[in-house]
Amino acid sequence: MKTLFWGSAVALAVLGTTSAATADSAKTLGGLVIESDDHNFLFSLGGRIQFDYTGILPDKSSPFDSGAAENDSGFYFRRVFISLAGRIYGWRYRIDEDISNTSNPAAGFNDVYVSRDLWDYGTVRIGQTKPWRSLDELTSNNDIVLMNRNAVSAVGLLGGRDFQQGVFYRYFKDNALASRDSAWAGASIYSLNKAGATTDQGTGTPTQGIGYNARIAYAPIVAASEWLHVGASYSSDHADNGAKLTAGNTDWYSYKGVTQNVASLSGTQPATSPTQANIAGGDNPSAATWTGELSGVYGPGYFQGEIGQAKLRQRTAATSSGPNAQTVDAFSVLGSVYLTGESKIYNTDIATMKAPTPLHSYGALELAARYDFIKNHDLPAGNTTVCKPAVGVIPAGTTINNCSISTLSFGVNYYLNSAVRLMLDYNRAQFDLGSAGKDKPDSINARFQLAF
Repeated sequence: MKTLFWGSAVALAVLGTTSAATADSAKTLGGLVIESDDHNFLFSLGGRIQFDYTGILPDKSSPFDSGAAENDSGFYFRRVFISLAGRIYGWRYRIDEDISNTSNPAAGFNDVYVSRDLWDYGTVRIGQTKPWRSLDELTSNNDIVLMNRNAVSAVGLLGGRDFQQGVFYRYFKDNALASRDSAWAGASIYSLNKAGATTDQGTGTPTQGIGYNARIAYAPIVAASEWLHVGASYSSDHADNGAKLTAGNTDWYSYKGVTQNVASLSGTQPATSPTQANIAGGDNPSAATWTGELSGVYGPGYFQGEIGQAKLRQRTAATSSGPNAQTVDAFSVLGSVYLTGESKIYNTDIATMKAPTPLHSYGALELAARYDFIKNHDLPAGNTTVCKPAVGVIPAGTTINNCSISTLSFGVNYYLNSAVRLMLDYNRAQFDLGSAGKDKPDSINARFQLAF
């Protein structure tokens, strides 16, 4: 797979270079761009490298401390993208492959789609991309303020249900209701599977279920150094074929989730069995999720707030009646400021934000802080399994009567130029299981990023 991918990229680049020598033109716009003189064909090659360090500082006083197993600190490649994009007779395409996933190259597919403008009536994407939900989730990982996304994203509330395969429509219009405003709307229908997953077409299972999603956003003012955004989304996901819907694994103080990977904020598995089942009569897991967004810029200052709720439901395997219901709430508040005077850019195409180009030859400096909170409100009586640490042992004789995680994060970003960025984050987390105890680990995360 990887050999074929690289071979295709080289072949396209060589073909484009050959055409440029005869009739076409080549230029660089961050990456390599080749376009035919009649503008019917365009090919671009780009990529990104995100090289990270995670230093985990376990809470040695925690009842869940397991010693060395928690302290999985070190360097690693978070992302290594090769991005192919272009246009063929009005049809655009994009292929983002994360080649850092060496164990399963197909699982490295991120955005892989073909898109088409429907005249003045929006754009449709066909293939794999993200459903329209959560401001932080839709913002490019090249532009997010902190190294890990917030609790309302697929890191938390959306449970890893980030990239999906289906049909995605979006429409936006500047000066929609007034001068200097922007309106945005999108809808999607998708299968609950991702390329390279264990239940995709490559292993004979065509789908893990189906989902529907819609998002609206409005920016009443959009200017170079002043804008305001408000948005909301709703998703209805319905699993099938033994799949499980979750409220996600938390990784905001360790990308690998080693310290406390809260795998069972998940909670849609039947109460009588730890194994997900496709129950007769269509009693499969479902997740109804809504999110709300508010963000804005005033000069060098940036604010972002999100709130959301996921209702996870399934009938029990024993009786096929009586909901196995869990409700997970999450919110996040973030603020940042550029000490060098830059302003975040409003991306009207997708109703998110982008990082600006530094104003000075010496680069740009940004300071940021964020608070995240996520909580599962519906724990079964006598529960010891629905919410638990990934490592460590629950003290004997205790019952988990709370399931929440809060995280306070501080970050410093230094932009050498529009392509190179250095990031440093400090995270202070609290994992609260109520009477079973608390865990308060810290972490220091650092990143070198090059994107073109």
